[in-house]
Amino acid sequence: MHSSPLTRRALVYPDYGVFQIIDCEHPEPDAPLPGFNDFSVGERSVFLHSCQNNVLVRLDLESWETEPPEPGTEWEATHTASITLPSGVIGVSEMTTGTQENLLTLPAPGRYRIRMAHRNRRLVGRAYEALFSQFEDTDDPGFIAAQRDLEGREQYLAQFWPES
Repeated sequence: MHSSPLTRRALVYPDYGVFQIIDCEHPEPDAPLPGFNDFSVGERSVFLHSCQNNVLVRLDLESWETEPPEPGTEWEATHTASITLPSGVIGVSEMTTGTQENLLTLPAPGRYRIRMAHRNRRLVGRAYEALFSQFEDTDDPGFIAAQRDLEGREQYLAQFWPES
């Protein structure tokens, strides 16, 4: 039986099509850029790759006591890895935009399993690209409203639990 997770949610800017889950006390990136992969993992951080770089995406962060159930089939891809989190305080680096700090505090510093999942990456990427054929100018109020309507539809999940 699994207890309920501690869950936090953030809207994240996928700067250059990526964002990185980091330990707030050791924010330097050590994961390689993901290239065409969905995810890439370093010793203390994880990159997640979006198919676009202008629409805010939703990131759900979950802290579990033990390994959680696998995400449902509505998630398009998942990847599980191990990372070391020296402080256990999780943030998100949005590359040149900055860092959202203290999004989730894990029970203790240490080694964790992290399961990452995503959905609607390509759907939002295609919908955003389609806006350019509908509007002549990105400053058009219709373009701005349509872009805002896409915010949060592209979703990512990061589940953390202690490595045993």
